[in-house]
Amino acid sequence: MTQHIDRKLKKNILLVDESRCIGCYGCAVACKMEHDLPAGPRPYKVLRLGPFEKEGDLSMRFAAVACFHCDRPSCVPACPTGAMQKREDGIVFSDFELCIGCQTCAAACPFGVPELNPATGKIAKCDGCRDRVDEGLWPACALKCPTGALRFGSPREVVREVRTRTAVTVARCFTDVEGGESC
Repeated sequence: MTQHIDRKLKKNILLVDESRCIGCYGCAVACKMEHDLPAGPRPYKVLRLGPFEKEGDLSMRFAAVACFHCDRPSCVPACPTGAMQKREDGIVFSDFELCIGCQTCAAACPFGVPELNPATGKIAKCDGCRDRVDEGLWPACALKCPTGALRFGSPREVVREVRTRTAVTVARCFTDVEGGESC
C-alpha cells in the first residue's frame, strides 16, 4: 500500500469498502488528530448497524459517513460569507478565516455533515485532508485504516484494486469521474 499520490492528478476518489470495516474508529480518530479537533465535532463518523440476524448468527456492519464532496454542494451557495468553498479538484472545505459559525451550511447540507466546533465557534467538516492531498499524500482516514476499508487514489487505480475484490463497495467522489458521470 502506498500513501503517495500523483499531485498532477485532478481526480481522486475515497473508496469505502464497508465489508472490510471492523468499526475500530481509526479513521475517525485520525481525522480528529489531523485537524486538532476536541471532543464533539466528528467530520468522519462510523455508524454501527446491527446487530441483526444473518443465516442464524448475529452480525454487525459499520458504515462510514463523511462529506460527499458533492458535484453541486448545497452548502457552498448557502454560506453567507463565502467560507464554504469548492476547489477545482472537487474538495469542499470551510475557510476558517471567513467562517462566522452561523451553521447555514449545516442546515443546507442534506446529509447534515458540517458541525459547529464549540471550541472555535467555527464549522468543522471533512476537507478531504486537502493539505495532505496537496503534498501528494493520502487523507489521514485512509492512511490509518488497518483493514484497507478506505482506499484513495485516481479512479483508475482504485477501480483496478476493487476489481480484484468481491466485496460490495461504495465510492465517494471528490470530483466527477471522466466523462461527466459521478461515482
